[in-house]
Amino acid sequence: MASHDVYIDLGANVGETISSFAEKNPDAIIYGFEPNPKLAQHLRTRFHGTRVMIFEKAAWILDGIRKFYLGHDLSSTLIYGKRSMPDYPEFEISYQNHILVETIDLSRWLLETFTDNARITMKIDVEGSEYKILQRMLDTDAINLVETIYCEFHHDRFPDISAETHERIKSQVSQRSHLKVWR
Repeated sequence: MASHDVYIDLGANVGETISSFAEKNPDAIIYGFEPNPKLAQHLRTRFHGTRVMIFEKAAWILDGIRKFYLGHDLSSTLIYGKRSMPDYPEFEISYQNHILVETIDLSRWLLETFTDNARITMKIDVEGSEYKILQRMLDTDAINLVETIYCEFHHDRFPDISAETHERIKSQVSQRSHLKVWR
């Protein structure tokens, strides 16, 4: 069976990286995960009639329902306790302002959906959830399906994520996938 290009965008936001990847890889199969209902609707409208599939779900380590804390469209998160950013008040999270969103066990989905014939590129910008997602991918070997990962790490914004955890996960992911720190 021939290999095919796949792009998976976790935290798809308004779809800029999806659009860029699709332009450079017109035959790719593209999946976007975006739990913010307003952004997910924008993505469905933007990519209607294309090969881009949008999931209004948060990539996570379990299937279920979870609180999604709202802030600026670039800063909403599943993770409680994001540090205040006085220099960027527009990115503050309101922990009193949340919605319930559907979550998907990303590792399970990867293992059930893809084979080694897929050349998967993944972008991860999920405001602190990246550590749990990547650890689960390592634990389940789902990481072995992903050729390249572009990840924006947020260890400096969440007090429960230590520098040691950050470096350990980066190192382990780098040994099994081509990791590029994004932004």
